[in-house]
Amino acid sequence: MNLAKPLELRGGMLGYAPETNPAQVKPASQTQVRRFKAARGGRLVGGFGNILGDSSRSQTRMDLRGLINHARVAAQNVDYLKSYEMMVRRHVVGWNGISLQMNGKNRDGKPDKAANQAIETAWASWCRRGNCTPCGRLSWWKIEKVAATMLAREGNFILREWRGSRFGKFGYQVQPLSIDLLDLDLVQTLSGGRYIDGGVEFNQFGRPLAFHMFDGHPMEAHTGQSRNRIRIPAREIIHVIRETETGQALGTPESHTALRRFNMLSKYEESALTAAHYGAAAMVFLEQVDADGAPTAARSDEDEIPEEIEAGSIVDLPPGYTAKGNPSNYPDANMPGFMKSLTRGGAAGLGVSYAGLSSDMEGASFSSLKDGRGEERDEWRVFQRDLSEGLHDEVFKSFLPMAFLSNQVRLESGAVLPMSSEGKFREAATWRGRGWASVNPKDDAVANEKNLANLLVAPSDIVAERGEDFEQVALRFARDVETLDAARPGLGQALLSSLKSSTALSPPDPNQGEDAAPDPGNG
Repeated sequence: MNLAKPLELRGGMLGYAPETNPAQVKPASQTQVRRFKAARGGRLVGGFGNILGDSSRSQTRMDLRGLINHARVAAQNVDYLKSYEMMVRRHVVGWNGISLQMNGKNRDGKPDKAANQAIETAWASWCRRGNCTPCGRLSWWKIEKVAATMLAREGNFILREWRGSRFGKFGYQVQPLSIDLLDLDLVQTLSGGRYIDGGVEFNQFGRPLAFHMFDGHPMEAHTGQSRNRIRIPAREIIHVIRETETGQALGTPESHTALRRFNMLSKYEESALTAAHYGAAAMVFLEQVDADGAPTAARSDEDEIPEEIEAGSIVDLPPGYTAKGNPSNYPDANMPGFMKSLTRGGAAGLGVSYAGLSSDMEGASFSSLKDGRGEERDEWRVFQRDLSEGLHDEVFKSFLPMAFLSNQVRLESGAVLPMSSEGKFREAATWRGRGWASVNPKDDAVANEKNLANLLVAPSDIVAERGEDFEQVALRFARDVETLDAARPGLGQALLSSLKSSTALSPPDPNQGEDAAPDPGNG
């Protein structure tokens, strides 16, 4: 029996090479090779080139200035991009900012409520305007707004930390810096595996060591036309970006995929508006002729053809010219649908809903709004965590020891917490971003009520979903009860009694129901 053919087939199927002479094996035809079509360009698809010919890190460094300039102009002139930045400030930061909740514990595992409250009070004091920045013009809430806006518009936010007796009663303040001061063109290879890429100096493991920045902006008159580059240690700089790629050193604007679309859409809208204005503007053109119908001679050499259209104008035409209309088709019936289609694509690139970005609720149903808002709020929560990890954690890490050293952490009794207790609070900070009201509050309230009755959620879970601190809510509720009792004795207790009567707030009675076991005492 000849087994050469089956063995060759079997070897090809199982993955081991058959015993044949490699010089005699014919190459497979090109039509039998499986390849990804998306990896190859063509007449209709192209522009990506060889992705291995360059790195995303170098592309970001080389294109970042152009992206930032484009994003800045768009934020100043394109309504949809301005709307997006307002959404970022509203949903990421909110009117009350991202709040601190301390969870420091004693050795027995129980919360150290007095010390936690003292640190939260010290943080609130530092966050006030005049305490947290050397310029004295910003509060921490305003820094949060600027940080969120810069991350959305430019992809980068930089703070410089200042320490010492000159910088407030805490001895610690922060200064926002523009990304323009970072020397993005500086790329060098240093000794010991260190290198500089985009003005940031790294060690061999990619940990930032220093930032090479200019001491002034050349386009600002008060800094003069010359500027010097200085090396600032990384321990004095907080650089916040939203990492989305491996080894990413610089951030990119959140609108980088939508910029061209919205820029061209804005120009199209402006052109359509100009055409509509041209069609609506009514003008009268006068042309003088003699008795034979021939144009009269020019009155002077200064007669000019009008270059602009102004409604209600009467214009004398120079001899030899006749006014002919060029009727405008705008506003066109297809224009709203065309603009809506382009805006939807831009909203998808920004990670927000079309209805939220454009304020266009036409055709939106309750279910579509609920689904769209849910996805959008998840993206806001991701943004909040990027901001709190990159900014708040780093600032608090520097603030806490300085607050203890400056004796600004005090208990309600006035006693100063010693520096020796600072260690247990270093990683005890939790940041609470703003929450959102339910799209369907009635049904969600019923669901929360049932989940509480069945012990599926804790009250703190419901409060946390709204972006609030359960302990603070409980304290406010207790103070409200005391206020009611002070206004009218028994009024606060009546409120508590009405709440206790709710079955949702009472644990289920195991002796109630058809399946309950009989009481042995009753036979």
